[in-house]
Amino acid sequence: MKSTYAICAVIASLIVSIAWLCLCEQGYIPITEKHAFRLNEPLLIEGNKQNSYSLLPEGTVLYYDKSWDEGHSTYHVYFHLKGEFKSTKVDNPGIDPIWLRTIPNDELPKLVADYPVSRDQLAALLKAQRVNKQDLAQILRDWKD
Repeated sequence: MKSTYAICAVIASLIVSIAWLCLCEQGYIPITEKHAFRLNEPLLIEGNKQNSYSLLPEGTVLYYDKSWDEGHSTYHVYFHLKGEFKSTKVDNPGIDPIWLRTIPNDELPKLVADYPVSRDQLAALLKAQRVNKQDLAQILRDWKD
């Protein structure tokens, strides 16, 4: 008698699994895959305050969320945090995204002048933007000490 129940349970599980897969394949039950992308270049993080910038380092993994009709996409980044940080509690916790973007060649001199970029970050930026020797020489000529 117990073996009959076990066989029925296995058959029922198989039927449910097959039905689930069929519904997923037909698009009735959406399954979203999480796509991840490892950065080959640093990206500029634009803070909420004017002229508040940071760099998201090369090698950071971005997790795709969705694309918007307005022409931009949303990604997630995960951080491990050590220690305490100063913060203010948000009473109405809604989504408050900040902008992340590539750094165009014409903005490299300003970035180098205004932001403490490490040698590795600068090398990654120059490689990603395919800056040639003439462009690099011009950046150095325009550099104000």
